[in-house]
Amino acid sequence: MVHIKAKSGYAKASDTYASGRPDYPVEIAGWLAETLGLSAASTVLDLGAGTGKFTRFLVDTGAQVIAVEPVDEMRAQLRRYVPGVTTLAGAADDIPLADGSVDVVVCSQSFHWFATQSALGEIHRVLRTRGKLGLVWNIRDEKTPWVKSLSKIMRPSRPELCACIPENGARLLRPGCLHRFKNKRFRIPM
Repeated sequence: MVHIKAKSGYAKASDTYASGRPDYPVEIAGWLAETLGLSAASTVLDLGAGTGKFTRFLVDTGAQVIAVEPVDEMRAQLRRYVPGVTTLAGAADDIPLADGSVDVVVCSQSFHWFATQSALGEIHRVLRTRGKLGLVWNIRDEKTPWVKSLSKIMRPSRPELCACIPENGARLLRPGCLHRFKNKRFRIPM
């Protein structure tokens, strides 16, 4: 099920989202390839792929990339931004892929929308044995005073979303299902 705010908001402003969302550091593709084992022999699912802003970094690893996104307008942006990637309509609690069909699932700037046991069950279902889950966020550097003030304004009104930030997100993972939690921070010069 797609959160109503996500569906309506992203449908209305997918072009603004695509141009306004911060980019990712170029070195992330190499880190992903090494940490998640991505190569030409891998299949990776970009779950909640949005406009594809992160999808291109997955493509750069050489892996076969499948992008799943529930909002039509966001998928249209993705197809324009990253042509040639298999792009499917779907949601995290009903992933349109067969059991054990991917080596890696990556959620970039999306996991907080669907951080539920149901979605984690689906992620586990589509992962092959010893598959990996990568959770990626852009996090504001609140050492800068104006950024800290902006962050206070933007804090989510739904406290359950705070449980999905990298420092707390590991609590949601089922014991024995996924393990070896790794965290890496990259700095993007402003």
